[in-house]
Amino acid sequence: MMAIRIPPSTARGFTLIEMIVVMVITSILAGIMVLFIRRPVQNYVDAAGRAEMSDVADLALRRITRELHSALPNSVRVMTSGSVVLLEFIPTKAAGTYLSVDDNAGSPALDFQNAANKTFKVVGDMPAFPYNIVAGDYIVIYNLGPDYVTADAYAGGNRAQVASAPVNNVVTLVSNPFAVPVNGIPNTSPTQRFSVATQPVTFRCAPAATGGMELTRYWNYQFNTSQTDPSSMSNPPGQTIQHAILASNVAGCNFSYTQLQNVHSGLVGITLIVGRANSNETVTLAHQAAVENTP
Repeated sequence: MMAIRIPPSTARGFTLIEMIVVMVITSILAGIMVLFIRRPVQNYVDAAGRAEMSDVADLALRRITRELHSALPNSVRVMTSGSVVLLEFIPTKAAGTYLSVDDNAGSPALDFQNAANKTFKVVGDMPAFPYNIVAGDYIVIYNLGPDYVTADAYAGGNRAQVASAPVNNVVTLVSNPFAVPVNGIPNTSPTQRFSVATQPVTFRCAPAATGGMELTRYWNYQFNTSQTDPSSMSNPPGQTIQHAILASNVAGCNFSYTQLQNVHSGLVGITLIVGRANSNETVTLAHQAAVENTP
């Protein structure tokens, strides 16, 4: 019988040396690729981080600027105490014209002589919803600021709280401080104009308990003749002081206020420096907001 010879197989596997060589070459190629990819990836991460910081700062600045546009004339004030910076103002929601005794119209006029008279009629249309006058709002007449005894809304000489919602254009006040002028000189408005204001608002930039600084908005607190840090105030009767954080990871901020000469307006300067966690990089945004000071 003839024996059949089977030829040896030509197929074979990788040797250990070949595998090691492939691994070394692959590692070298991967390292080269990392060198080329790392920089673009890092640039993308940095750009995304800067955009996020810019958005945080821009949103806060826009919020502050928008609210300042409704500030009661001559009510903006700034205070710096150590590392705490405060920007305070009195927001307004509407304005109108009050009936004066000089009009001789036979309707209740705003009385600047008799404090017992607590009603007055609004001339023209009443402010519409959501700016309508409601109980708890404040009527402010001819606000000139802290240098005037009877014309400083923070002190209260020209500010009266509304007792109830107006009926037939007639506003009823809790009291009539306008009729108690110093030296007998009433603080009347030359144009018989009044503003409808709410409680003050403060933007507070201060160190946070978790480190860094925070920009916080405070509201729902009482009027104070001298500017006071709202974080140290007691709650008003029947109310709770509210606050909301507008920006975290704040590296620094600054508020300034300048009353422009020879014009009835002012300029509020706002600078906000925002950082991000695990990075020394910061973004600085500065903005100026004009406020109207014509009472």
